[in-house]
Amino acid sequence: MNLEEILTAFPMPDEKTKILSNIDKDAMEKAIDEMISKPAEAAKGLVSLLKNPEVAPGADIRARHAIHAIAIRIPAKDQNKRAEYAGALASTLADDRPDAVKAFVIRQIQVCGGQEVVPQLGKFLTVEGIADDAAQALLAIGGDNSIKQFRATLPKAGKNTDLRKILLHGLADLADKASKDAFLQAIQENDEDNRLLGMWGLVQLADASTLDAYLEAEKKEKGYARNKAAHLTLQFAEKLCGADARKVYSHIAKTRTGKTEKHLVELAESKL
Repeated sequence: MNLEEILTAFPMPDEKTKILSNIDKDAMEKAIDEMISKPAEAAKGLVSLLKNPEVAPGADIRARHAIHAIAIRIPAKDQNKRAEYAGALASTLADDRPDAVKAFVIRQIQVCGGQEVVPQLGKFLTVEGIADDAAQALLAIGGDNSIKQFRATLPKAGKNTDLRKILLHGLADLADKASKDAFLQAIQENDEDNRLLGMWGLVQLADASTLDAYLEAEKKEKGYARNKAAHLTLQFAEKLCGADARKVYSHIAKTRTGKTEKHLVELAESKL
C-alpha cells in the first residue's frame, strides 16, 4: 500500500486562508475505502507519518485527516475491521514517539476502539499529559474492563492530585461499586476537586451505608464547593427512599442557612 500516493487525495489547506477548500470528495472516498481494505497496514503506516506538532505543526495534516476519517467510517462498515484498525493503532503506542503524537492516536482510538484496546489504554492512566486522553477513551469504551483499569491504577497515583482527579472521575462516572472505600477516602482529602469527585462517586452508588459519612463531609464545604455539594446531595436523596431520603432533605433544610440558599431549603422542605 503506497500511503504517500493515497494521501494525495486528501486536501491541503490554503497557504493564506488555512481553509480546506480544494476537496475532491470522490477521490477521498476511494482513498479511504482503499485504506479500510487493509486496516492494520493503514493504521501503522499512517501513524509512522505523524510528526510532533510542537516541532512541525501541520506537517502531517493529511495523515491525521486520514487516521480520523478511517476511525469514523470503519464502525459502520465492518466491526472486525474496526477492531483490527483500533488494535493496530493501539499497538503503536508501545513505540518511541512524542507524547503529543500518542495523545492524538489515543483520541482516535476513542472514536473506534472497543474492549480489545482497553489494556493498552490503561497503561497511560499514570502518564502525565496523556492520562486524561486515555481516561476519556476508556470512558467512551466503558464496561467492566475499563473500570478495572481505573481501579487498579488509583493506588499507583499516590499523592499526585491531578492523576487522582482523573482516576476518581473515571470511577465515579462508571459508578464502580468496588470503589466505595476510595470515594469515602476522597471526601476527606484536602483537595476540593477530589472531595467533590468522591461525593459524586458516592451519589452514583447511592449506598445508604455511606450516607452519614457523606453528610458529615459535605456540610463542611464552602463557596463553590458548598453549592456543588448541595446539588449532589439532592441527587443522592432522589436515589434513596423512605427514612434515608427524609434524612437527606432534613439535612439540607438544617444546614443551608445562607441568604442565597433559601431555594435549597424550600426545595428540601417541599420534598419532606
